[in-house]
Amino acid sequence: MMTARIPLPGGAAEQSADLVVVHAMAEFLDLATDDQFAVEFLRGVGLSAHAFVTPSGVVIRSRSDDQGAWHAKGFNTDSLGVEFLVPGLHTYATFTAAIRVPYLTDAQYAAGVALVQGWIESHELDRIARHSDLSPGRKVDPGQGFPWDQFLDDVGWKES
Repeated sequence: MMTARIPLPGGAAEQSADLVVVHAMAEFLDLATDDQFAVEFLRGVGLSAHAFVTPSGVVIRSRSDDQGAWHAKGFNTDSLGVEFLVPGLHTYATFTAAIRVPYLTDAQYAAGVALVQGWIESHELDRIARHSDLSPGRKVDPGQGFPWDQFLDDVGWKES
């Protein structure tokens, strides 16, 4: 798994994670004023995640595991957040359409599985959740196109 580091400032100085939150967002956001890479967009709005998994399989780390990140309202001081980047340039409408069908590349999926497996081995996690599970009606990611059951099997997650 190839890893890059782009620090993001948003989040608590310390945390003890017991939850992984799986997200999806557009790789590039088509905004009215300009187009932005996902990480730079979050920096601009003061949000963050612990890791981003690009379509090429590169994992971009932006917060350390022992720091909080602003990625899931109500769960920012006890969770690890991973954003799977949906390939291409998207408006919100094209993004929500894209996550209704399979969108992960093989390299991206493998890198995401390896990342979450590492978190499972390193932390005493109580659960893994989709963003949409934590904020139903408000959030739709990672969407129907994310192979949730297969992902849980592949990371070796066993409900306790």
